[in-house]
Amino acid sequence: MVAGPDGLVLARFREILLQTDELDWADKTLAGLSHKALWRDEQTEASISLIRFRQGAGIPLRHSHASNQFMFCLSGRYTYVPTGLTLTPGAFYWNPKGSLHGPTLAEEESVLLEIYDGPHYPTQPQWYTDPADAR
Repeated sequence: MVAGPDGLVLARFREILLQTDELDWADKTLAGLSHKALWRDEQTEASISLIRFRQGAGIPLRHSHASNQFMFCLSGRYTYVPTGLTLTPGAFYWNPKGSLHGPTLAEEESVLLEIYDGPHYPTQPQWYTDPADAR
């Protein structure tokens, strides 16, 4: 836990500030994908993360999610290949729970703010070898 100037733990406060540039990118088992976990509710499995796809990386297969998925593109070009839908800086994307989508491709390095309002996947996707990557 982080201590404030008075030495008390900041968890007692309702407000928390993260300096995302001070967080390390954590690689996932899918080549070219890394993330910075910003928040997670262990009960509902809702989460907020920054995700980064290196140029040429992407989600390789069509899939769906066990909750609603929201993404805001901070940088890059991230494309849903079958439809040609492309996220560019400032674009907001909402994918409803259970909706099939993908595969995807980062046409250039892309950073996205990704939010789930519940668990990410109904089952662990085959492109992840570590179950923690599907959270």
